[in-house]
Amino acid sequence: MLVKRHIIYILLIFLSFLTSSVVAQSRFSKVDSVSMEIHFRWDNSQLDTLYMGNDKTLSEMRVLLSKYPTEQIDSIVIVSQSSPEGTYRHNQDLSTRRAATMRAYMEQQYPHIVPVLRVNPDGESWEQLREWVRIDTKLKNSSIERVLNIIDNNSISIETKKWRIERDPIYRYLYSTYSIVDLS
Repeated sequence: MLVKRHIIYILLIFLSFLTSSVVAQSRFSKVDSVSMEIHFRWDNSQLDTLYMGNDKTLSEMRVLLSKYPTEQIDSIVIVSQSSPEGTYRHNQDLSTRRAATMRAYMEQQYPHIVPVLRVNPDGESWEQLREWVRIDTKLKNSSIERVLNIIDNNSISIETKKWRIERDPIYRYLYSTYSIVDLS
């Protein structure tokens, strides 16, 4: 008889980044996955349980983790990201500190899950900025294409991408709409 296994992804997303659930299939058993988002204030790595619905998410997490015994959980993965504003090095460090904050929280609240807890500080979330721009209905197609070409250009450095986006005519719109502060 196959045992149903679960993977829980706790996605640490900052500002108003959104992500979708990931579903995986194992060769040996059915695997379900759940994604949850915890938000951090801009340029901050302290967990604020009352910020942007974190209290609701943490409550849902508590219910979920009480629902399944640890032996039925393959892994709990903390993926942390930061938005692209600021320097790349700073954002990598911020992502790492946020992941450490969530690891400490999870270890304190749920010591039984430590053996299945994994942490992945993922740095800047260019993919989310890309998705926001791609689906923006207020931007002209030419503006969307221009910004996506900058984001997708793998032959230029991240710092150059930031520099080019800051100088694009729609930067003020991106700044006000997506809380982009200063990409440099």
